[in-house]
Amino acid sequence: MFLRVQTVTSRGHTYRYAVLVQSYRAKNGKPTNRVVANLGQLSDREIENYRTTLEASRTGARVVILPRAGEDADWGIRVRANLQYLDVAVGLAMWDYWKLSELFNRLLPRGAEAVNPSAVIASLTLQRCLAPGSKFYAQRWFPRTALPELLPMDPVHFNNTRLHRVLKELDRVDGALQEELPARYQQRGVFATLFLDVTDTWFEGRGCDLAQRDRTKEGFRNRYKVGIVLACDQRGYPLRWKVVGGKLRDPQCLSQMVDTLCQLPWVGDAPVVCDRGMGRASLVAKLLNSGLRFLTATTRSEYESYTDAIPHQPLADFHPEGSALTKNDDMVEAGRRVEAAGLQRVEDRLYVLDLGVRERTLVFELPARTEAPGTWDPEELAGGAAIVARARRYRAMLDAKEVATQAELSRREGLTRARLTQIMNTLRLDEVLQEQVMAGDFGHVPEHFLRAVVRLRSGEAQRRLLVEHAQTARAAVGSDTGPRRMLTGKCTASLRLVVYFNPEMFVDQRVMDAHRREVIAEFVETLNRRLRNWKGGVRRQESIAAEVMGRLAQDNLMDAYRLRLETERHGDREVPQVYLDFDPEEWARRRRYDGFVLLVGHPDLPHSAEDLVRLYREKDKVEKDFGTIKSVVKLRPVYHHTDPKVRAHVTICMLALLLERTLEHRLARSPQPMTAPACFEELRTCHLNVLSTDPDAPPTYTVTDATQEQLAILRSLRLLALVDDKEVAATIQPTRSF
Repeated sequence: MFLRVQTVTSRGHTYRYAVLVQSYRAKNGKPTNRVVANLGQLSDREIENYRTTLEASRTGARVVILPRAGEDADWGIRVRANLQYLDVAVGLAMWDYWKLSELFNRLLPRGAEAVNPSAVIASLTLQRCLAPGSKFYAQRWFPRTALPELLPMDPVHFNNTRLHRVLKELDRVDGALQEELPARYQQRGVFATLFLDVTDTWFEGRGCDLAQRDRTKEGFRNRYKVGIVLACDQRGYPLRWKVVGGKLRDPQCLSQMVDTLCQLPWVGDAPVVCDRGMGRASLVAKLLNSGLRFLTATTRSEYESYTDAIPHQPLADFHPEGSALTKNDDMVEAGRRVEAAGLQRVEDRLYVLDLGVRERTLVFELPARTEAPGTWDPEELAGGAAIVARARRYRAMLDAKEVATQAELSRREGLTRARLTQIMNTLRLDEVLQEQVMAGDFGHVPEHFLRAVVRLRSGEAQRRLLVEHAQTARAAVGSDTGPRRMLTGKCTASLRLVVYFNPEMFVDQRVMDAHRREVIAEFVETLNRRLRNWKGGVRRQESIAAEVMGRLAQDNLMDAYRLRLETERHGDREVPQVYLDFDPEEWARRRRYDGFVLLVGHPDLPHSAEDLVRLYREKDKVEKDFGTIKSVVKLRPVYHHTDPKVRAHVTICMLALLLERTLEHRLARSPQPMTAPACFEELRTCHLNVLSTDPDAPPTYTVTDATQEQLAILRSLRLLALVDDKEVAATIQPTRSF
């Protein structure tokens, strides 16, 4: 097919006509032509364009129409704006999935405000997901997106004053929000498991009133920081969160969250999985007393207080080489040994032993008692209260002549004379104070603290020190009002115990410990060389010993070595030299539980040992949540400087976490599961384009053609309408001029 230009002269005028001609073979086989279309009169430009197009159709080349040099093209269409759209629209769809606008419209009625507070909260939440930054950056980011049309809200109303006002209002309804969210989650599935953990965030500058100087979990020293406690479910949805003081330690933070959860009816019988921060015996007692079906891991130093049935003996003489080439063989050998000792192999790197329900004596907080403190049994008390009660009983025995002397009493009770004297010295405490200590008026008073109190001679000084202790104890547990009256006592409790063994962890721990010994040997060698070459005055042995012990303390190895300082002659000088005598028995005692983890749980947990291990190992759900809000949502650092705004900032981060987890949960059921950040990244190139042909006419909104990958994501989420121009045009509400 080709273009033919025919020239015709008529009445003194010359006319040019263009026809589209097709070549073909006639029935007799001869080639001939026929006119396909009469195109009429064409300009030279049009003729050239037709011929270029026909040539491209024969060769398969692309055609691009460009203005000639020195000429301007005017197509009559103007692109007024190019707005971030598809990732914003999908994030907003996750917001609508939980009907959060409806919720915030109820919690924060609009009133006389120009915009709904819910629209501001939604925008700040989506900014955390898509372009986390300061509130000043949010004001620049918002107009570049399609949010003003989707919410709708004029960008002029998204200003600094309104943002901070909405944050204060959000903090005011934070408690109601946390009450509402679990009910919405339950409509889409029950809580199979709850996970607890603690993180922190630090400030640029002084921070809020809650902020305190301390070392952060990232290792930054002397930063103003606050702590954040989070409870989430098995899907990673945030259930409860709280901002706490920067110096509050993890066990105290988790203890407060336990106090909250045990009062919530929706927790039900769902297992509550805590990190080993709640594994100390005193905190296990608190968990047991709460009624929650808890699961935690105890600290290694307390394994033997629960059981002596952990089969560590087969690994005592196994010392992995630490080579990358032999690591796999070392793990196989470690697994073979523990399997032979009775553990069940569940996976290549997991062996489990069910120890069943066992009993252990724990210290509990006792209820108030009506009888006189002098009649209480010391065996029912703990700490200083138990020692005072025992001393008073011993004094009564001596006064009643049941025993003649303290020496006879010590033999009868199986105590050394020094220990008996230590106990009887507590009677130097003022008698009224003795009654109050046993009654718990000063909280739990440890024995070592009580011994310091009785060294004070006056009753007033003793009282003052006990009152100061009670105030410190009250601050530590987070009580805000009134004196903390806590009486503790011992009780035998039943606990579910499960042991699991990870051969990779075992090999890594053994190799790391061997490396630590090598580092200590190099340190001693270097120190001795320095001492031999010392040019200054004679170093005192106390200074050298302090340096060595400080280095050992860094790796918690003080018990594994005995320090010797000896003076040796080098040349014409006497110089001190350091020797560390290794204690193999202590080292073996410290290493005997490498690779083992002892889980402690509520005795009524119905799960198998294997299921309990899997539950505990799934606690990385909450760790991943914290990882998301720290890295993706960028919780830290915080730029606010008042407590309400800091708490509101954390709430915005939790809402952003909810949107990301919801997106990932819905994509997990699709043929192409992916993380929320990866999904948003894939959708980012699809924009909302604002077109117009007349400055006075309303603009036209059209969506950039979606890629196949973007269409696949939208198909999985059932959100294909987001790239349908007709659907988008019906949804858009213009709020601004371009």
